[in-house]
Formats: sequence, C-alpha cells, structure tokens
Amino acid sequence: MIIHKKSIIISGVALLALSACTTAKPALDGRLDPQLGSAVKANADAHAVAPTPRQKANTYIPANPSRAALARKNYRENTVDDPQATNQTGS
Repeated sequence: MIIHKKSIIISGVALLALSACTTAKPALDGRLDPQLGSAVKANADAHAVAPTPRQKANTYIPANPSRAALARKNYRENTVDDPQATNQTGS
C-alpha cells in the first residue's frame, strides 16, 4: 500500500514539473517568415519536367532477353564492368 501511495505522489510531482515547461504561446510565434520554404519549392518546380499526356500513356518498356542473359552470364563469371566516374564539375 505504501509503494502505491509513493508511486502516485511521484507521478503527481512529475506531472506538475512537466507542466511548468509548457507555454501558452509558441517560442517563435510571429518571428517566422510566412514565405519560409518557398525557395525549396521554387527549385523543385524549376527542375521538374512535366511529361506530356502521350509520354504518360507510354509506360511499356519491353525486356531485352539477350541483354538479361548476358548480364546473368557476366555476374556468374564475375566479369561485370566497374562503374565509370563521370565528370560532374561542369563543362
């Protein structure tokens, strides 16, 4: 019974202590720019290419059985070519 009373008292004190950390108003209320994040959206919009309806409709890409067989053969024989680095620094 004493352990039960102690746990209730400890829980009550913990709740009171935690409630002291809350505020009625957010810390940055009124300090954030309403346009915050629009640069990211503008960049995404600038780099996105909307496909045409014809491109959207053409989703079938046929498999090439000879390339698949060659890939399996190279994998089994451990003769897969290493990826080549590309120049990403510009022109």
